[in-house]
Amino acid sequence: MTRGRTVAPLALTLALLAGTTAAQDRQPQLSDEMPPPTEEQTPAVNRDERAVEILIASREALLESKTVLFSVQSEINAKSGPLAAFKLGADGNVWARQEDNGSWTRTMIGQADDIGTSEQISFTVIKSGNNASWIDHENQEVVHAIGRFAKGRVFGSADLLGVDYIFAAKPFAAELGATTIEYIGTETLDGTVCDVVRVDYGERTLAKRWYLASSDGFPRRIVEELMEGAERVYDFSQVEVDAEIPESRFEIDAPNTYVVKNLPERRVAVNAPDGSEPIVSGPDDNLGKIYGSEVGETGTPFTAQDVFGAEYNTEDYAGKPLVLYFWASWLPGSNDAVKDIVKINDHLGDEGQILAMAIRECQPENASNILLDMGRDDIPVITNGGRAGGAYNIARVPAVVVLDGEGKIVYRNDEYKPGETTDAIIEILDKLND
Repeated sequence: MTRGRTVAPLALTLALLAGTTAAQDRQPQLSDEMPPPTEEQTPAVNRDERAVEILIASREALLESKTVLFSVQSEINAKSGPLAAFKLGADGNVWARQEDNGSWTRTMIGQADDIGTSEQISFTVIKSGNNASWIDHENQEVVHAIGRFAKGRVFGSADLLGVDYIFAAKPFAAELGATTIEYIGTETLDGTVCDVVRVDYGERTLAKRWYLASSDGFPRRIVEELMEGAERVYDFSQVEVDAEIPESRFEIDAPNTYVVKNLPERRVAVNAPDGSEPIVSGPDDNLGKIYGSEVGETGTPFTAQDVFGAEYNTEDYAGKPLVLYFWASWLPGSNDAVKDIVKINDHLGDEGQILAMAIRECQPENASNILLDMGRDDIPVITNGGRAGGAYNIARVPAVVVLDGEGKIVYRNDEYKPGETTDAIIEILDKLND
């Protein structure tokens, strides 16, 4: 991959990239809605019926496919403005296989422009579900990582291929749930007729134009709309759907002298233990027996598990305040909730306990990993907190319930305000511990 370009200094490059995704980084206040947004629930501003039908057809075609192989070339196109100085491009080949659970394992081999230098990074990266493996030739390592711990120059270079846009956990769910879906028309790319659909996801995600082949529904181009008229273009060519791909394509092939490195080297949530179901149980295994959910009433006792299978029983904390903090990792602004959870935990010390009750997590490890990423494995994350939430009549998140040492509810708040709610909780806890 050879491109003539001017290389921007590292600090400037990072700042410009931050500018292109500023809309993605803005964090609105947490939603009042309990379930994650779906295509039926998302308010429609402008949804062209033909465009929606094209997206649905592409989704169905992808779900029915067993394998896909293709080549990718991507780069930033800008005639003027701060992004005109460089391309940050990537070229590569991709082999993808749909597993029995509907997830896609994909191998990506190629090279990409390195940020802030005139060099290129060669990469071999394999992603499968919540796991990733790659070859780091510079350090002569084979790296295996889990979910959020998959980071670094080599791993990040493969992301420039845009493959994750196609093989999302729920293909085209974000597109079908977008606020604006427009049909632009047709365009022929390398002899393939494509339907062009523009999707505006709202203020937190960059708009994209999808060029979907009329023949097989697979994208032949994705155009991401950046700042000041600039675009990142992903071109997909030599597409073969349901092609035979040897098993060896989904295995890391590195010299025997390379060192194997596992990230992280500490306990991390992956999946619930095989064959087990996270449970929440109360007296007589019946959470329907409501002790109370309002201030002054005795809170419903329950036992719940975290993603590792460890059990937490509310009655084990008798004699000390207990904070039940209901939240969700998938909500916009969840970082505010996590900061407050940490603040309350640190304020309590040994004088009480907080349980981070994660609500409706499709992938329970996501909630645990947020705190593990921060090095906070001391804070229990209950990844099936929604059932306990039913006992406490939690209708929206974040919501907080505080029980005293006798199990009585002394405080609850369903109108969460970052910082302000936490200050009120800390004041209550201080009174309980006086």
